[in-house]
Amino acid sequence: MIGPPGAASRTRLVDPFLGTAESALPRPVGIAAKWWRPKPPVGNTHPGATLPFGMVSACACSGAYVTGYGRYGLSLTGDSPPVLFPDHEALGIAHFQQSGTGRIRMYYNYLLTTPLGTRGLAARATRQPLTDESARPGCYACRFGHTGVRSEVTATPRGVIHRHHFPDGVPPRLAIDVSAGGLLVEDMATYPQDAEINLLPCGAVAGHVVMEGIPVHFHIRCPGATPSLWENDEPIPGDSYRLSLEKQKLRPAFGILFAAPPGAPPVLEPAIGFSIRSAERATTATPAETFDAAATAADAAWERTLSAITIEGGTEAQRRIFTTALYHAAIKPADFRDENPFTRADGPFFLDLSTLWDLYKTQLPLMMSLWPERGAAFVEFLLEVATREGAFPVSYLMDNVPDRFTKQATGLCHAILEDARLRGIPGDWDRALTLLWKTSRSRKGRKSRFEDYAQNQLATPLSHTLDISYAHFCIARMARGLGEQAVHDRAAALSRHWKNAFDPATGLLREDSTYYEGENWNYSFRFLHDMQARIELAGGANRFTALLDKFFGFTEPAHGERLFRFEGLNNEPDMEAPYAYLYAGRHDRTARVVRRVMECQFATGPGGLPGNDDSGGLSSWFVWSACGVFPVTAQPVMLIGSPLFPTAALHLPAGDFTITADNHGPENIHIRAATLNGNPLDRAWLHIAEFQNGGHLHLEMTDTPAGFATIHRPPSFPL
Repeated sequence: MIGPPGAASRTRLVDPFLGTAESALPRPVGIAAKWWRPKPPVGNTHPGATLPFGMVSACACSGAYVTGYGRYGLSLTGDSPPVLFPDHEALGIAHFQQSGTGRIRMYYNYLLTTPLGTRGLAARATRQPLTDESARPGCYACRFGHTGVRSEVTATPRGVIHRHHFPDGVPPRLAIDVSAGGLLVEDMATYPQDAEINLLPCGAVAGHVVMEGIPVHFHIRCPGATPSLWENDEPIPGDSYRLSLEKQKLRPAFGILFAAPPGAPPVLEPAIGFSIRSAERATTATPAETFDAAATAADAAWERTLSAITIEGGTEAQRRIFTTALYHAAIKPADFRDENPFTRADGPFFLDLSTLWDLYKTQLPLMMSLWPERGAAFVEFLLEVATREGAFPVSYLMDNVPDRFTKQATGLCHAILEDARLRGIPGDWDRALTLLWKTSRSRKGRKSRFEDYAQNQLATPLSHTLDISYAHFCIARMARGLGEQAVHDRAAALSRHWKNAFDPATGLLREDSTYYEGENWNYSFRFLHDMQARIELAGGANRFTALLDKFFGFTEPAHGERLFRFEGLNNEPDMEAPYAYLYAGRHDRTARVVRRVMECQFATGPGGLPGNDDSGGLSSWFVWSACGVFPVTAQPVMLIGSPLFPTAALHLPAGDFTITADNHGPENIHIRAATLNGNPLDRAWLHIAEFQNGGHLHLEMTDTPAGFATIHRPPSFPL
């Protein structure tokens, strides 16, 4: 059975079930009671076994939306999620899951593995009640109610090890459904385009299944059990199976049966290796260690990853929420190093950039800061994709459709790459600049929006005008850093047209546009590179603050005024907006909003998230904010908020950056005074070098606004 981690470990504070159910949050008070909820109140996480940025995950699978785990059906509104299955059940344990996404049209859940009961294959497709669930980072366990089988699974770098305990009277047999994929939700299932299974003389099984154009190679060893083949729940003879074109039209279920001989020990431990590149790599990926050794290694890997930040103080619940948020922040993107199925070459390769439009603001800056070796690999991966496909991605999934998201955002990799450069990530930056400038001038795919913007100084939806303006700012800043004056000048000129998306009469984005999962208010307070000009466009700092006050609920709208409020991290288009007050000299307002979010929108338990975790984008917001600092992606600025803990130390490569807060308490959310490395600090921001090089930010907290950072505001970068 899965044993507990050590009492002093960080992994014991992680709750993998947090975010798996409908939100059960503290009663919203004050301004939090006025916030808007456009999306279902559920985190859409899963408790399955995976490693940090792991290639493989494994979890009980019912076929529910959106990870395959749980009971919910498709939900796209702010109402409670619809219940697809009345009971908490599962068909078995599947492999590869998304993490906290919404509807993204790729749901994996491959090689569904089901411990069978006395009915054998006839009961394979029947959901069983899930009981006695437990999970810790790297491991998941449950009991299947109909058969009484206790199942455990742990992750390895390129595979998994299962352990299934069969009760007396139940013969040890496992069915692996190679044809399974996706969800049991309309239009969300996946069926193979090709498949082959071979029973090997050594007793192992090898094969592949092509899902969404990507071959998933597998190699399975199950000591003490004999493999055989089945189709449509009937045994079939022979040592091989091929999904022919004629069979594919009929869509049969097919797979492998492992059965132990009579009198064998009542435990089956299949080990599965995966590769999306080759059969040989799947064979070498098959775990050779014992289940317990793999579980111990998984726990150690997570302990190392979670040790990137040390917190002190706070309540037990706050520490659990924080550590689980850091855990969720380190699940995606999935590191498929040396697994590129397109080039079949070694090198960095990542998948499941499912919500890059959220990750680029919070999660990727966290990865670049805390785990820079992973950040360097990610940079190299993005350059390879742009070279091969002629465009940078806004998402990247395990399929052969490189760019299927047209609404969410544009030019994200421009910000990601410049942010990585500013954080000191090593990379071929001359090549990066060349690719950024080349692909931004290309007409390929959605990049035609760059052409529209260049010709018309506007792109629609209007949020894309902000994206493309910012992308050109990032190009210009990178070009300046690399001494490429001509590129700088041309990109700088194109960075200035963001103003065309705003209505000077209201100080907000224009209403004559659609906005993805929000309205013009939700996008109006995004960080721009020239925040001073943005504030002047709104009528000055007082007018800008007044707009923010309406947005967050400090004041009420005028009679008949059309107002859309803050989404409260139920969704992420406006996740950085609480920190926009700093540019108007109102740190006190930022402190109030940030603390209200952390107090009312996060909790322990399955209902502990306010909305989709979006592959760790939401959790990363909490990590940054709880520490007391917040990134401005692609700008050399770190903003200072209101720390949740009296001490937080981020262990960066150049040295620890530690934030301490004296007189810390639930009501003491405001900063009275601050020092940086012993020197007085009267600004609510740090230069990125002051953060990345390590140091000590000391804050004195108070329960009333004390005028901190009213004069020295975060810088703007007009070009």
